Amino acid sequence: MNRVLEIRPLTRVEGHGRIEVRFAGTKAEMVSLSFFEAPRFFEALLKGKSYEEVPEIICRICSLCSTVHRICSLFAIEKALDIRVSEQVGLYRELILHGGHIQSHALHLFCLVLPDCFAVDGISGLADKAPQELKRGLHIKAAGNLIQEIVGGRTIHPVTLVPGGMGKPVSREGLLKLKETLQGVLPETRRAFELFRSFLPNGEKLDTPRYLSVHPEGASPFFGDSLTMGNAETIPVELYTNLLREKMPETGNAKAVLVNEEPATVGALARLNLGMNLTPMAAAAFEECRMLVTDADIRANNLAQAVELILAVERSLEIVDILIEADFSREETTGIVPKKGQGIAAVEAPRGVLIHNYSFDDRGICRGADIVTPTVINQAAMERDLIALATHMEGADDEELTGAFERLVRAYDPCISCAVHLLRI
Repeated sequence: MNRVLEIRPLTRVEGHGRIEVRFAGTKAEMVSLSFFEAPRFFEALLKGKSYEEVPEIICRICSLCSTVHRICSLFAIEKALDIRVSEQVGLYRELILHGGHIQSHALHLFCLVLPDCFAVDGISGLADKAPQELKRGLHIKAAGNLIQEIVGGRTIHPVTLVPGGMGKPVSREGLLKLKETLQGVLPETRRAFELFRSFLPNGEKLDTPRYLSVHPEGASPFFGDSLTMGNAETIPVELYTNLLREKMPETGNAKAVLVNEEPATVGALARLNLGMNLTPMAAAAFEECRMLVTDADIRANNLAQAVELILAVERSLEIVDILIEADFSREETTGIVPKKGQGIAAVEAPRGVLIHNYSFDDRGICRGADIVTPTVINQAAMERDLIALATHMEGADDEELTGAFERLVRAYDPCISCAVHLLRI
């Protein structure tokens, strides 16, 4: 007998999604994943706006991802207008990006994933069953919030990051407060890693992902000007359309992306597998779990994010120490002369590769924009893994399938709000 299992909406993910599974008897014949959240037309909204307005607008695409969108937009604008920034500005941008990773990973791991690990329904159940673990996660997240507030001027939608420089500088007192907070939370990230290392994925292994990441350059593990898939497959980010092909799915409001015509996986697991730069404590943690994350399927992504929590806090401390020691004086942003040009930049967002592509006319007015988000890139891989999981679980009842499918999608840590740009007419 044929039947359909519909999971709508997906729970404990950012945004609204749906899974549909069609069965012939006990065998799954088709699985579809769609993101049906109302489309957000940010690429169209940017057209006709000044380069100065672009970062202000694009960071509203998502509250949780606002900082990384703003930074990526600044990089693309500065490439287009041939603007160089100082070491001080570069350090502040990296610091606030790490703060965003701390916020995002802590929220995902402790509020969305951990209830599954303790077999409870959500945060309220977690508060009863594992209150100390929940408090630890919120404590770690608060450190990321503080970085946003001190460096960016507020917790979401930072205001100090502007083309060519920084707005209000960070005071010495602010840096010292950050240092004290980060020192206090660093041991907590190590305990978080040990916690998530204790939860190993069950079931048959899924396909080894085809990983994609920004190729790190310099001290920052999240910044670079090229994309890599390992094995010497590295291309300048300006050629991303040669590698990534967007396609229109049959349902939903988000495009899907194939990389070299295959599903690709981005995010923490991809970064670790492609050799990101790690700080000493994060490198030690990675060595302890190398066998669990190397060539692993996406269900190891949560453990990879726990490694990155250590990295983000440890590297933030390094940057704060550099800033305190250097005692930089306030810089005025030099006059920017608008000109015609195109700028393409990529940054490692918490969920993976984020690309911004803008073109400007000779007055600095945006005439074209293309935003490729990590969840859009991961969508094809999610669907592939759901089909494989359904095949492995033939004969399972709907409750078992629903739980397994939702846990699999959560492992990708999708941000559906960032991904939906498509309107069907």
